[in-house]
Amino acid sequence: MKTLFATTFSALVLGSGMAIAQMADGPWTMEEFMAAYPEVTPEVFAEIDTNNDGVIDADELKAAVEAGLVAPSEG
Repeated sequence: MKTLFATTFSALVLGSGMAIAQMADGPWTMEEFMAAYPEVTPEVFAEIDTNNDGVIDADELKAAVEAGLVAPSEG
């Protein structure tokens, strides 16, 4: 399970254009997330943070990419 998560997370991070050094550890605060995704507003962050805990976890990030809230970019 850990290997599957690591592989999936690595693909997600690389596919979404995030700097691994910035984003690899997650969960990510609004400041960390907005540094990696400057186009994200506080309102979009709140929409991505579906459990309202003030941070974005890997599942929320994956859902945001799939929903088009965060556009994947080339490495």
